[in-house]
Amino acid sequence: MTADELIRSGLLEAYVLGQCTPQEAALVEGMCASDPAVRAEVDAIELALEQQAMQQAVAPAPSVKAKIMARIAQVPVVKETPVIPITRDPKPFNWLAAASVVALLVSAGTNYMQYRELSEVRTELADLQQENSVFAQELQVQRTSLQRSQEQLAVVMDPRSAVVVLNGMGAAEGRKARIYWDKNVGAVHFDPLALPAPPTGMQYQLWAQVNGEMVDAGMVSLERDTTGLQRMKDIPSAEAFAVSVERVGGSTTPNLAAVVLIGPV
Repeated sequence: MTADELIRSGLLEAYVLGQCTPQEAALVEGMCASDPAVRAEVDAIELALEQQAMQQAVAPAPSVKAKIMARIAQVPVVKETPVIPITRDPKPFNWLAAASVVALLVSAGTNYMQYRELSEVRTELADLQQENSVFAQELQVQRTSLQRSQEQLAVVMDPRSAVVVLNGMGAAEGRKARIYWDKNVGAVHFDPLALPAPPTGMQYQLWAQVNGEMVDAGMVSLERDTTGLQRMKDIPSAEAFAVSVERVGGSTTPNLAAVVLIGPV
């Protein structure tokens, strides 16, 4: 908060009147120590209130003094102390000036309360916007996940999809994977199931045996956001499918010694 904002906020008037919180008082005192303009404004407010109070001072009625003296006379006096009378010329009570002071205090208090409420509203609004942003992001993730699950379920449940089971061989013996192949349109979906991560710098590649030749059917990804069914390259016809371990990016021909999964159609 700048010195100008603090002066216009009404917090200085509340500080002089003792109506602010300890944190707000600490803020004002810190600004007074570091900014002469704030210190001068506080001094001006205190002086104005003091002068107004002195101008509106009213001498008590004579009966009040008599009652006080009578009360004092009832209390035993150990040692007499000279009483110095204080006299003040009574001045007529200036209702207009008093109303001005009240209006000033009310205005300052109202400004301060509005400023504090506005600050609280801004903070609550910022928190709400942050919560809404996080909620929107989570909702979008859930929608994307639901849509992906629905699409995969549709492939699995499609009666036109032929299921080809790939069995592990060699070091991958005991491992399995599945292919859902729609022969009508050639669409191939690969389910890696529980394939282990390939060695560093290597990647699984799917192949289709077409007329005795191995045709590239696409690279297999085991990244977290691509687990489940993966859409591969379209294969109109095939006698078998196989998976080999190739260098990242794939190969034009499979390394037959690195074939880890194979399954006939």
